[in-house]
Amino acid sequence: MPKSKPRKKAAAKKNLARRKAHETNRMLAGTEFFLSDEGEELLASRGWISERDQPGGPDQGDAWYWMPSQLPAYLEEGEPVPTSVFPLETGFVSQLATPDGSVPPSAQREYASLQELEADLERLESYRVPESDWTVLGGGPGPNETPDELIDTIAEEWELIAELIHFPYSDDGPRSFERVTAARQDGRLTDYAYRSIIAGRGSVPGR
Repeated sequence: MPKSKPRKKAAAKKNLARRKAHETNRMLAGTEFFLSDEGEELLASRGWISERDQPGGPDQGDAWYWMPSQLPAYLEEGEPVPTSVFPLETGFVSQLATPDGSVPPSAQREYASLQELEADLERLESYRVPESDWTVLGGGPGPNETPDELIDTIAEEWELIAELIHFPYSDDGPRSFERVTAARQDGRLTDYAYRSIIAGRGSVPGR
């Protein structure tokens, strides 16, 4: 399990970078954070993961994430985040997924109303960062690494979610998705993390 320690050491730094990027862009309309029940109803119904599902709710305002666009967390540089939507004082703002956590002007769009946002959701949900734009450090999980090892050693939940979205699962055995489901049942993986992983993989086992 040679990569567990570097991943764990990097978690705090990567989490700080992610939060700074998100918080900076959430505050486009000032220093306040905003909530939108209509945004929650629309985006949650389409499979977006909501900050309201976090334990304790959205302590820094609403945010919604399109998990299929989440890149692997263990990249050579930066902290990748999925395509995201945040409410503003009047309207919304979207940020396309990027490989390093930055949000260039071309990756961001503002909407004056929920209707404008809804009209753009097909574009947001279909966007993926080109694979040529990112590199996984060390080639990703090692051939003997298992989901259980990742769950037990990666401290930052956001990083763990990204790893388990992209893990090369086998059909059965210690590298199967069944180990992720078992970790949720055992309380080693939160419901929020599990739902995010399922959303990112685009399917629910057993359906």
